[in-house]
Amino acid sequence: DEAQARDQYFNNKALTQQSLSELYKKEAALRRLIGLSVNDGAIIRPGDEPLTARIDPDWASSIADALTNRVELRRHKWNIKSLEMQLLAATSLVRPRLDFVAGYQVNGFGDQLIDHSGGPFNSFYDTLTDNQQTGWSTGFVLEMPIGLRSAKAQVKNIELRLAKARDVLSAQELEIAHEVGNAFQELAEKYMTAQTYFNRREAAKDRAELFEKKYRVGTQTLDLLLRAQSSLADAEVAYFRSLIAYSQAIANLHYRQGTLLPFNNVYM
Repeated sequence: DEAQARDQYFNNKALTQQSLSELYKKEAALRRLIGLSVNDGAIIRPGDEPLTARIDPDWASSIADALTNRVELRRHKWNIKSLEMQLLAATSLVRPRLDFVAGYQVNGFGDQLIDHSGGPFNSFYDTLTDNQQTGWSTGFVLEMPIGLRSAKAQVKNIELRLAKARDVLSAQELEIAHEVGNAFQELAEKYMTAQTYFNRREAAKDRAELFEKKYRVGTQTLDLLLRAQSSLADAEVAYFRSLIAYSQAIANLHYRQGTLLPFNNVYM
């Protein structure tokens, strides 16, 4: 019994050391990601416990958020808007142009710029201020380019680009809808898995407590007690890993909806 207990102890100790080493590697990666020093004497850990409550997001609201907040959709919609404005400008080039023009002139005549001799056209300034040499004109200007081959080709090119951009937008919206749907399925799956592992942990705890009582009264062997304790440890590890996966599923849903930054109180 003593040798079997030592075997179980050292096996669990090795697993614990491996898990702790992996934890330190993850912490070092996090420090590198956020620009902290390699080691400052403190260990980074979450400030709150993993969420265990069930989240039931609304499908229609989630799709609306995704189609509104996803950055790639907003960028592509602005591209479509730009193409629409280019098409409007290019269309105006293939139409005849009729302009109404009008003008009014105030003229001045004189041999000198300023002259006080009193002659009728000696001073330019005097004839200008007398306002007797005015003129006006009105008319229409019609422009009708022949053929319009270049302008029509430009309009056709922009129409094709606009149609392609709208098809790409539809494909992106469909893809995002599938991403949100997969995130919904993953969220439900991880929650049910966490529930199952919680029930397993409770069952393993009851089993370990029962075997420990039987071992103390001498009706159970140490081998079965050690197996029950090992099963309890495995059940606890699996339960907390399922909680981590559930938290990651929640974060993934917010990422697919485009609400990950507001969810973490980050605004731009």
